Amino acid sequence: MLKHYKDFLREKTGRYLMGIFLLLLVDSIQLFVPQVLKTYTDKLEASQIVMGEIWKIAAVIGALAILMAILRYLWRIMIVFTALEFEIWTRKKLYKHWTALPREYFNGVKTGELMSYATNDIGTIRRTFSGGVIMGVDAIFMTITTVVVMGTTIDWKLTFFAILPMPFIVYGVLHMGKIVHDKFRRVQEIFSQLSDKVQESFSGISVIKAFSQEELDLDDFEQINELNFNENMSLAKFQAKLYPTVRFIGRSSMIIGVILGARAVLNSTISLGDYVAFIKYLEILVWPVMAIGMVTNLIQRGLASMGRVNDVLDVNSNLKDSDNPKEAQGYNLEVKGLSFSYPGVNERALEDISFNLKEGGSLGILGPTGSGKSTLVSLLLRLYNIPQGSVYLGGQDINELSVKDTRDIFAMVPQDNFLFSTEIINNISLSDKEPNEDRVIQAAKDAQVHDEIMDFPQGYETFLGEKGVNLSGGQKQRTSIARALYKDSPILIFDDSLSAVDTKTEEAILRKLRVELSKHSSIIISHRISTLQNLDEIIFLDQGRIVERGSHEELLALGGRYYSIYEKQLLEDKIRGAGYESI
Repeated sequence: MLKHYKDFLREKTGRYLMGIFLLLLVDSIQLFVPQVLKTYTDKLEASQIVMGEIWKIAAVIGALAILMAILRYLWRIMIVFTALEFEIWTRKKLYKHWTALPREYFNGVKTGELMSYATNDIGTIRRTFSGGVIMGVDAIFMTITTVVVMGTTIDWKLTFFAILPMPFIVYGVLHMGKIVHDKFRRVQEIFSQLSDKVQESFSGISVIKAFSQEELDLDDFEQINELNFNENMSLAKFQAKLYPTVRFIGRSSMIIGVILGARAVLNSTISLGDYVAFIKYLEILVWPVMAIGMVTNLIQRGLASMGRVNDVLDVNSNLKDSDNPKEAQGYNLEVKGLSFSYPGVNERALEDISFNLKEGGSLGILGPTGSGKSTLVSLLLRLYNIPQGSVYLGGQDINELSVKDTRDIFAMVPQDNFLFSTEIINNISLSDKEPNEDRVIQAAKDAQVHDEIMDFPQGYETFLGEKGVNLSGGQKQRTSIARALYKDSPILIFDDSLSAVDTKTEEAILRKLRVELSKHSSIIISHRISTLQNLDEIIFLDQGRIVERGSHEELLALGGRYYSIYEKQLLEDKIRGAGYESI
C-alpha cells in the first residue's frame, strides 16, 4: 500500500517520530495530573494542607498546562505540517506520473475522474497522515498506559470492571471498518462522475445552448447529483449510528466507575483521592476509546483513497524509450513500410507507408477523414510505440533516440489548436521558460496574427480564457502556428492548420510562411490542394494506404482522385470569385 510513498516517508520519518515523541510526552504529562489531584484531595480530606501548598499545587498544574500547550504546538508542526508536505509531494508525483503516460491512457479516463484523484483523494490521504496518525498513536498509547496506571496505582479490580465495555468498542469498530471503506470508495467514485459531468458540460456549454439542451443537461446533472447525495447520505447514516454507539459504550465505563468507585470509598477500600484520580483517569480514557471509531473511519477513508491513487500509480507507461539513446545525425526523415494498429484494435490504421522527407524538404498529405493522416503524425511524435525499423531520423532508427529528443526535433500545429489559460505571449513561447518578446512578435507576424493581437487592449499580455475561448477559430489557429514557428524546430508539422481561415488569409499566411518553411523540413496535412500544391511531394492517403503520390503536376497528370478534388475545389473558388457563395 505504501510502496509509492517510500521516498517521502524515508526522508520525513525523523520528523514524524519526533512529533510522535512530543505527542507521547504530552500524554504522559496528562497522566501525571490525576496523581497531583489525588495527593491534593487526600491531604485536603485529612486537613493536612496549608494555603502555601495549595498555591504550589496550582502553580504545578498551571506550569504543566503551559508546557503541554508548547509541546502540542511543536508536535502539530512536526506531524500536521509534514502531512501537508506529503499532500504536495503526492500530488506532484501523481501529476508527473500522468505526464509520463501515453495518450491512449487518457483516451479511456475522464477529466473529472482525474480531478477527483488530484483533489479529494489526495486530501483524504493527507488527513489520514495527520489526524489519523495523531489520533491513532494517542488512542493506543493513552488506552494502554491509562489502564496500567489505574490498575497499579488505584485498584486493579475496580479498573477491570470499569473497562469491561471497552473491548466491545474495539470489536465493533474493527468489524465496521470494511463497511466504511467500501462506502467511502463508492462516494469517491460517484464524486468523480459528478466532477466529470460538470467539466464536460461547461466545456461544451456553447453546444448545449446552441441546441437548447439546458433542461436536458440539468436533468442529467441532477441524476448524478442525486446519486452523489444518496451515497453520501448512506455513509453519513452509517457514521451517525456508529459514533453515538461508541460514545454510549465509552460513557457506560464512566457510569460503572462512578458507582463502583463510590462504593469502594464508602467501604474504605480506596481513599477519596484515589476516587478523584480514578474518575479523572476514566475521563481521560473515554476520549481515546471513542477516538478508535474516528481513527478507524479516517484510516478506512484514507486506505480507500490511497487504493484509488495507487491504481493510477500502478499503471505503467508502455511507451518504449531507449535505455542508451543515440543522437540523430541530421534531420532526414525516412519512413519504410510503416504499418500500425491502435492498441486493442485489430484493423490497421496505417498499412505499408513509405516516404523520404529530405532535410529542408516539404511533404504534403491529403486524404479523406479517417484515412490515417493524424495517426501518422502521432507516430512521428512518439505518442505511440513505433515498429522497429520503420521510421528513421538522421539515419538512426527513431526508437534508438530518446522520446524527448525526438519530440524536440518536431514542432507541431495540431488540429484542435489547444491554447492554455494564460497570456498570449506565454502561449506562443510555450517551448521557452522565459519568453523572448522579439521572437514572439516575429512568429506572430509570420503567422499573420500580430495585428489582431495588437488590437486587444493588453496586446500580447491578453489573458486567454479556457482553451482560448476569447479568440476566434482563425485566431486560435494562427496563434498555434506562431507557437510552432517560435519553437524553431528542424521539422515543422501542420495538421490541417489553416482550415479555419478563409482562402485569402490562407494565401497571405502561406506567402509569409514560405520563407520560414524554407529553413525547415515541413509536413503539411490539409484538405485544400491550394495549401499543398507548391510542396516537393504530396501523398494521398485512403484507409491507411498511400494510393497516389508525386508532385502537384505529376498528380494532376495521373487524372486520379487528387485531380478530381483539384477540379472540384477549382470550381468552388470560381463560384466564390463570381459572387455566388450562397449557392
